[in-house]
Amino acid sequence: MTEARNADDAAGPKGADELSLGEFARLSRLSPKALRLYDGAGVLVPARVDRSTGARHYARGQLERAHLVSSLRQAGIPLTEIRSALADEGKLGAERISAFWAEAEAEHAARRRLVGSLIEHLRGNDESAASMAYAVSTRTLPDRSVLTQTRHIHVEEQTAVREEFMRTFHEAGVKPLPGVAGAPFIVYYGEVTADSDGPIEWCWPVAEDRADELAANFPDLTLRVDPAHQEAYVHYGATTLLHSARIVLAAQSLVAWAHDQDRELAGGLRLVYLEADASGSGPDCDVAAPLR
Repeated sequence: MTEARNADDAAGPKGADELSLGEFARLSRLSPKALRLYDGAGVLVPARVDRSTGARHYARGQLERAHLVSSLRQAGIPLTEIRSALADEGKLGAERISAFWAEAEAEHAARRRLVGSLIEHLRGNDESAASMAYAVSTRTLPDRSVLTQTRHIHVEEQTAVREEFMRTFHEAGVKPLPGVAGAPFIVYYGEVTADSDGPIEWCWPVAEDRADELAANFPDLTLRVDPAHQEAYVHYGATTLLHSARIVLAAQSLVAWAHDQDRELAGGLRLVYLEADASGSGPDCDVAAPLR
């Protein structure tokens, strides 16, 4: 379902089946602005672009795709997801959209539960069932050498910066150490939202006998020791999409559990990136907090 554009050659499919930008906009009921946006996003690329004038020309057969893209956008599907789905063949694209929508419904359910708990709090009822939305477990972690990077970012930057940090190690052939103790993690020292920029610290555990060597290989990162500690955690699940409402519910669960157990949480909230599961659908993620 991919489309090819001949951007450098004025030659291309011409005739009755070729439509100007304005005519294609009229027939597809999409504005020229939307068509330019979809072109830039790679979801609806013109059949031909005139080299001398820059004018976009579409094939009449692209109208079906235009209607599909428009419908998916009206359903709230992001352009990045649409591009990936349309790049897949047949059922794979449908499964991608289905998976995205399942995640969106999970996020909506989490928002509904979170707002419900906040309403109960405003009513003076702090015993909301939402406070323990997730089961909480504990584990003990040893001293670990970690290479870290601390940055101030907003929520829309988080995924890109995380992938950049992970890619730094993958491209250098440095794999995560085995087990939970070797899993990369993020420490939140402040909230990351549209209004708040953290800071947050990305951490990559490294073997003690290679710590100094790897620190020299990554001069932009800081080598420090993450002290041994016990932590409470909830299993979030697959990290295909991380939703703020679900993370807040997980954090609420940790706070409620600590209160019930007469324990005290210490340090910033953590996201721990576990290895992919046997199905290859991972990685999975835990939401954790050290215990004092």
